[in-house]
Amino acid sequence: MASQVLSTSVHAGSVSSFYPDLGEDGWSVDTSIFECSLIQQIPNFGTAVFYHQAGESMRFYLRSPNSPMQEGRALLTSQPPRWRQDLQVRDLAYVDVQRSRQPVVMDAAQSQLLIAELGRGMVPTLMRRAWFSDTESVHVGISPVRFGEAYAEYHQCQGNLLPVNFGQIERSTVFWATGQRELNDEQRAQLDDIVTYMKADPAVHAVDINGFTDSAGNARDNLELSRIRAFAVQTYLIEQGIDENMLTTRYFGSTPQFRIVRNEQSAEDRDRNRRVTLRLHRHADDD
Repeated sequence: MASQVLSTSVHAGSVSSFYPDLGEDGWSVDTSIFECSLIQQIPNFGTAVFYHQAGESMRFYLRSPNSPMQEGRALLTSQPPRWRQDLQVRDLAYVDVQRSRQPVVMDAAQSQLLIAELGRGMVPTLMRRAWFSDTESVHVGISPVRFGEAYAEYHQCQGNLLPVNFGQIERSTVFWATGQRELNDEQRAQLDDIVTYMKADPAVHAVDINGFTDSAGNARDNLELSRIRAFAVQTYLIEQGIDENMLTTRYFGSTPQFRIVRNEQSAEDRDRNRRVTLRLHRHADDD
């Protein structure tokens, strides 16, 4: 069987093979509390990336400026490296291929499958027909060389990720029960995630807090109830160490134009309207 890790792309008959260069460092790791990346360069093709963003599941993707793979389904195999030809080739799964700069994207379960094979010293390889020729196949593999040490650093980064990312909390909604005036444990836990992120990201410089109620009851009472709820959120954020000067708090009661459901017909409609919203602002987003 031919070598499974090559220094450059080679053409053998009807197969174009792309494998990492054994002379390179193998894997590189980018770490932060916001995201973790484990990256391998694939000469003449692009990069292979394990990526984990805070608050999301891990995924794996191939990045290529001009992928030669045809759109459709690629066969994912586990190939032995050239120094372990005693091991057998195994077919693992079929994987979707798109015509884009990220032609292959795998979910957490598929990513773990790749990690397991790399941990065994195998070479996970995708096989797919070339988009420019029905008679030519494309093989893209990732190398296990120096994977273990790099993965240990990547795995440690995963354990240090924040519980949420900015996109998940940028526009947050805290819903309230009928007549509720104080935060419950679930609401405090939701706000704790926001506090944790704000303390970690100095780019967040302001938060808009707005209180609303449903249309049931007296309009004046609803205005007061929305004030109590909005300031309950503000007070909790300040108690957890958020600078009061960052917070702008308003309340609107049951004002019709601010309802999610304008004409409430059910308890579910009213549940959606009883809320305090938070909008976080980052310097990078305001430029």
